[in-house]
Amino acid sequence: MAVAHRTAAERTSAFQTEGAWNQDGKGTSIWDFFTHSSTGGKSKGDTADVVSDSYNCWEEDVEALDYLGARAYSFSLSWPRLFPDGNAAGKPNAAAVEHYSSLIERLLEKKIQPIVTLYHSDLPQVLQEQYGGWKNEKLVELFEVYARFCFHTFGSRVKHWLTIHNPYLVAVQGYGTGVHAPGEKGGFSGSLIVAHNLIRAHARAWYIYDSHFRASQKGKVSIVLGSHWVEPQRGEATAANVDSCQQSIEAVLGWFAGPIFGEGNYPDSLRKKYGRLLPTFTPEEKLWVKKSADFFALSFGPNNLRLGRDLVHHGQTVTPDLHRLLNWIKLEYGDLRVLVAEAGWFSEASVGREDTVAIYLMKNFINQLDGVQVFGYVAWSLVDGFEWNYGYSIRRGLFYVDFNQPGCGRTPKTSAKYYRQVVADNGFHSDEPSTEVKGHFPCNFHWGIADSTLQVT
Repeated sequence: MAVAHRTAAERTSAFQTEGAWNQDGKGTSIWDFFTHSSTGGKSKGDTADVVSDSYNCWEEDVEALDYLGARAYSFSLSWPRLFPDGNAAGKPNAAAVEHYSSLIERLLEKKIQPIVTLYHSDLPQVLQEQYGGWKNEKLVELFEVYARFCFHTFGSRVKHWLTIHNPYLVAVQGYGTGVHAPGEKGGFSGSLIVAHNLIRAHARAWYIYDSHFRASQKGKVSIVLGSHWVEPQRGEATAANVDSCQQSIEAVLGWFAGPIFGEGNYPDSLRKKYGRLLPTFTPEEKLWVKKSADFFALSFGPNNLRLGRDLVHHGQTVTPDLHRLLNWIKLEYGDLRVLVAEAGWFSEASVGREDTVAIYLMKNFINQLDGVQVFGYVAWSLVDGFEWNYGYSIRRGLFYVDFNQPGCGRTPKTSAKYYRQVVADNGFHSDEPSTEVKGHFPCNFHWGIADSTLQVT
């Protein structure tokens, strides 16, 4: 039986787990402001002020990684913690620099490779107020300066960088529907502008690394793109419907992947659909956006799948089929090295520590990695945290955190014990490409489009 050599890792994001929202000089993020205001969506009344307190409990997080036998840890830096005023050309917050440096050093001591994300949705609130956030192209320049600082400060110890996590959610949920921070309801015209600036910001950061840091630091840089899988409903695989499914994927994943992994421009279907609403890249921009990633980083989880049900057309269905999505990426952009940078599911908060459905989906996803060059699989999330507009109503951690109890308790869930065995066995075994879930599990499931929830029977 062949064993694919893939790195098993775990992930967190700063806002969702760090807490310490105003400790040691940290500035306010758009999510701090959003959750403290009256516009916080479904999470109204919930904040991430303390959450799992990973800023103060980072050593316990590392112990949790050690328990799992993790070989890598993917986490994000907090821009407002490092630069409370958002200006990375100024003096950084020394406490924040020390915190992230200590975390990275401890990880390396444990032989755990850090995978560091520059931006995961927590823009400094001051930049939102001063410039209108990502709607303003000034953010492209500010992000470039911030990225340069991070590469310079931490890059000698980091070999894999991720510039932005799931820009689709930032553009659509943050600036289109207003479900996420900063809560702006600019519709698709607003989302298109924000997406354009996020792509340009990523490309500028990649070129800064490529020009000034790659030779000495020898690392790699990419951007995490999220998507769901769309296919024709059973019995409706007409040529027109297949083409429509292609356009549905292009409207989510291709929106960002097309410019970066394709020819430096948006897919034809988007240009036709949005016309003059869609911003354009100059000839020079096309050249430096094109191929501005060293590998493909994919986010595949419930956030994009929930959104998918609102985007698909009649005769289409959204499914959690990671295997087909990975092969679509291969056919569309070539046989790229892929990091599955976010994978996992959620459990209702009431489930507690026996998260058996999460295990089932983890088995399913892991057994869908064949046929493509997947070099790493990142389970989301290491610990329970604040789940954006869902607040604390769902949990996605491998380790249970009692949010009602102070301290740094991290209790391994059933999924953590399973994933520990996966890591110990280098658990990605296969003889041939397969999406079949191996091993007995006493339930079956289907994906319900109507309510976008996993149905277990």
